[in-house]
Amino acid sequence: MAVLLDNPVRSYAWGSPTVIAELLGRAPSGQPEAELWVGAHPGSPSTVAGDGRPLSALIEADPVGTLGDAVVRRFGPRLPFLLKVLAVERPLSIQVHPTIEQAVEGYAAEDAAGLALDDPRRSYHDRNHKPEMAVAVTPFEALVGFDDPAAVAASLEQSEHPDLVGAAAVLRDDDGLERLVRRWLTLDAAAATQIVTALTAEASARRADPRFGLVHRLAEAYPHDRGLLLALLLRHHVLEPGEAVFVPAGVPHAYLSGVAVEPQASSDNTLRAGLTPKHVDTAEVLRILRYEPRGEVLVPPVVIDPGIELYPVPGVDELRLARVLLSRAGVIAPGPCLVLVVEGTASVDGVALARGRAAFVPASEPDTALTGDGVAFTLTTALDQAR
Repeated sequence: MAVLLDNPVRSYAWGSPTVIAELLGRAPSGQPEAELWVGAHPGSPSTVAGDGRPLSALIEADPVGTLGDAVVRRFGPRLPFLLKVLAVERPLSIQVHPTIEQAVEGYAAEDAAGLALDDPRRSYHDRNHKPEMAVAVTPFEALVGFDDPAAVAASLEQSEHPDLVGAAAVLRDDDGLERLVRRWLTLDAAAATQIVTALTAEASARRADPRFGLVHRLAEAYPHDRGLLLALLLRHHVLEPGEAVFVPAGVPHAYLSGVAVEPQASSDNTLRAGLTPKHVDTAEVLRILRYEPRGEVLVPPVVIDPGIELYPVPGVDELRLARVLLSRAGVIAPGPCLVLVVEGTASVDGVALARGRAAFVPASEPDTALTGDGVAFTLTTALDQAR
């Protein structure tokens, strides 16, 4: 049967002091609470309500019964996905995530360098990739992928600063985007300060221009950060509730404001490129960064049953996310499945879920009844047994 979970909250400086507390129906902690984790990642596993066992221990005791044979054969005896709630009060770092092969290499290299898993200089905390999606719960603002270099060049050509005009000329070349990114991210401190100062002044003067207005806002939070240069090159999205964006490996991105549900492969590997006081691993970012401008990264939901909208992500076996209107839905996909209620209340096979609560449904449950009034998200794999 379904298992009620208690889920850890991670506090980061960019988090909201009130959103997650309100979601969970408790008083604020007094700290900025950024992420609610639902899953079995060893960094912050959910626990079984009432007895405190990590969800990972429940799975390890009976991998096939909890995950199903197909999931164990494909991913091993572990839950392959993780579900988060993000509460973004101020911009996150610009970051990229690795492929599985890059994660294995990076993890081994940091082990060989003697970096402990909790070392702040460490970027690789596991050997897995981290494809992820952000589905807006409130209006949600994000930078995802590179914008059209020609469009950025057209904006920079109007500048009076020679470094910015020169950057526009580079962007007009076929390989100009990659050359410019590599140049900007490897500038020495004095040269970086010079061009960041020029960009900040330009952004202040041209804040009515959406591209420079965004840089001006980011400069207020990170006034001397070379990540401002990279932000200038990225594509800006504002998602309305229910809209989603997908971020594959190697794609630069930053979440700027709002509340979202974030399904992802179970990983905590993050390579930061800027807009952060944390460790920035420029060499590793440049190793895994993909430079091609992204086309459409929005993921439109598909209605698969009354009250159930699916967010398909082709080629990612770990993720099958659905948004469920509880008053209309009945039976959901078989497990392994995480269920998270974001509005109203629900019942999962008789297990009551208040707003903000989550449950794990094992694969041994062939049909799971999900009822209630409000909105929930369900996350399972895209393997045949989960369709």
